[in-house]
Amino acid sequence: MFRAFLGILAIVCCSFFTPQQTDTDKLVMKAAEGQLDAFVGKIQPGDAKDHGFKESDDLENCGITKPYRIITFNADFYAGPLTEGTNYITIKNEWRVPVTVKGEHRVLLTVNGQSGNYKVSAMGYPELAKELEIKSAAYSENDGYYLLHIAVLNADFFVSEKENSFAEAEFVALESAKTAIPFLRTSAGAKPTYTLDEVQAMVKTAVEQKTAKKEPEPKKGKKKSSKK
Repeated sequence: MFRAFLGILAIVCCSFFTPQQTDTDKLVMKAAEGQLDAFVGKIQPGDAKDHGFKESDDLENCGITKPYRIITFNADFYAGPLTEGTNYITIKNEWRVPVTVKGEHRVLLTVNGQSGNYKVSAMGYPELAKELEIKSAAYSENDGYYLLHIAVLNADFFVSEKENSFAEAEFVALESAKTAIPFLRTSAGAKPTYTLDEVQAMVKTAVEQKTAKKEPEPKKGKKKSSKK
């Protein structure tokens, strides 16, 4: 009886400490695995390299691993000054799911949808797949994995989130972010990880600078000639 009680207690404790993303991750991975052949099967012999794989890869033995859910900043983030304590994060029903060969990331599948209706819409991003593999290696698979995408800058950050709080998450600048935000390559700006507040401030500044460059200079009016 006592052992049965301990067993129930263990199950309850596990349910509290299991990240909420785990079940969703499993469903997304299952959908990706089920639809993977439809994309890999289109690759003709000798064309593996053109699709992000190695010519020596056995495409019949590809695997699927932990996905990265897409997050973005919402419209309010871009509309005006940042307000402390305001949530600007939008969590998308979109994932990048790594396709692996012998445990190594090769490409990413794009999965969209909701529970029971996940669809793979594309396969690609080989450079991003490898970069995410390297950046996420230092983090636990029990963390929530996200990809912060800033479309206006074409920049991305890998995000490792614990305790279901982006305020405590670690943001890792990817190469696209370092290209779009030069400050990240300076001695003052280069860090292994960043907080949400730091990323928001940097992105806001970069977007404002980019917008300022695009704004055309006001046309100067022609001086009226004075007749004597």
